[in-house]
Amino acid sequence: MKADSKANGTSSLKRHFNVCKRNPHKFNKDPAQAILQTTQGEVIGTWRFDQDELRAAFAEMVVEDEQPFCFGKKPGLRKFMAKACPRFQLPSRRTCTRDTVRYYFQEKAKVKKFFKDSCQRVCLTTDCWTSQQQDGYMTVTASFIDDNWRMHKKVIGFFMVKGHKGDDIGKNAIRCMTEWGLERVMTITVDNASANDTGIGYLRRQLCKTNIANGKYLHMRCAAHIINLIMQDGLKEVDLSVKRVRATVRYIRNGGSRIVKFKELIEEEKLTNKPFLKLDVPTRWNSTYLMLKAAIVYEKVFTRLVDEDVSYIIDLSEARDGIGHPDEIDWQNVRKMADFLEHFYDLTVRVSATLNITSHTFFHEIGEVHLLIQSWLNSTDVVQSAIGRRMKDKFDKYWGLWHTSNTIVNDKGRVKGKENLNLMIFVGGCLDSRYKLSIYTKITVEEIFGEKRGQLVWEAINTCVHELFEEYKKMYGPAEDISDLSDTVASKGGRGGKLKEVIAKRMKLDNASGNNTNVVESI
Repeated sequence: MKADSKANGTSSLKRHFNVCKRNPHKFNKDPAQAILQTTQGEVIGTWRFDQDELRAAFAEMVVEDEQPFCFGKKPGLRKFMAKACPRFQLPSRRTCTRDTVRYYFQEKAKVKKFFKDSCQRVCLTTDCWTSQQQDGYMTVTASFIDDNWRMHKKVIGFFMVKGHKGDDIGKNAIRCMTEWGLERVMTITVDNASANDTGIGYLRRQLCKTNIANGKYLHMRCAAHIINLIMQDGLKEVDLSVKRVRATVRYIRNGGSRIVKFKELIEEEKLTNKPFLKLDVPTRWNSTYLMLKAAIVYEKVFTRLVDEDVSYIIDLSEARDGIGHPDEIDWQNVRKMADFLEHFYDLTVRVSATLNITSHTFFHEIGEVHLLIQSWLNSTDVVQSAIGRRMKDKFDKYWGLWHTSNTIVNDKGRVKGKENLNLMIFVGGCLDSRYKLSIYTKITVEEIFGEKRGQLVWEAINTCVHELFEEYKKMYGPAEDISDLSDTVASKGGRGGKLKEVIAKRMKLDNASGNNTNVVESI
């Protein structure tokens, strides 16, 4: 179209504007009304005051910012709104409460619809908590993959419970699932409290018709909690050394003049760019690791503090509290422990990830834990060997035993017991296209459990994978035959870590001896 401002008009553009299929305002009720647009094509409209919309937005703000319901009566906010929007009447506490509850039910309806339309199966996580007033609470979280293969995590329950007994946990979980319309549950992850075993048994009976394999693989033990228990047992071996360092850090952090004096010594030692001391939570080993890591940097400063601060010796003396200040042996112990804990800290961060899928990595993380513990168990250092022995006992309690029929197989033979390790951990690893079921998984299992028990574990995994495949085939597969599942699993790919190196060596040896004819050199 010609666009000379003197020779050509704009009537042709106006006619085109009225018939253009891409015109968003083609069906405007008032075509004569002028429409303003920015250079980016965004429509500029006039703001309209709406009391109901502002009240709804106010309730949403109260929820997101965790403000009290009486926030609308705060004098500072009222002065601000008197200038920003004088016509808006700030809601009272009761009105804000009603609006917040209405907002909750609106969002709940959206999530329920999303569960119905975009969710096949969910994995639940639940835990219980007791307040200082001795009131019991329970939380339920649902994790799932939508139709677009995006991961979602929704907290669907946080409510008060009468007690933490197994049946109470099971009944409240069922009530929460019914409220949200959830029936198809893949796994339920809980910690290792004995009450959770009873609760999972109740849920298994209730969900047997909708759960895979009649609920056989429903119970998933929290990997992060097991790692925490393993590490707590390892720390007991150097408990006195850790307590002395903790008391030392607490002594410095408990006084302003002490901190000033300590920082002066830091400047003299030229350690000004290092992170400062951190207090830890004794029940959380990862915070203990961060405390030790920061304290070790200032070992020389603490040594100088012995000569320059008399109250430091008196406060931490054995005559007063039985702990004393850390000596050279204590610093050696905590330095070794910190180096060892660093591997587990990184491992816990990977296992505890919430924004990406981790089910296919648990298998490898268990192998990493096994190799780290084994390295200390075989150490010539007395302290390291003792720590490794403690951690190996706790590892075997949750991941080192294996059942066949109604028994558990351990190094001493077969004893009656229960299954602690969910086979879905191995299935998740098998479904990772980078690993081959009949080669990589088998060798890894033998490396973790030993050759004798590893054969039993491998047979159970192989049977489990094929049984699950047949069950899904009946539900979703076509009528014609499908080739064996083990032939569909790819063989290349891998992840880093010591486990990779060990398995690679095993596969090379087996290949050289002719045991495997289809071995991939690079895992």
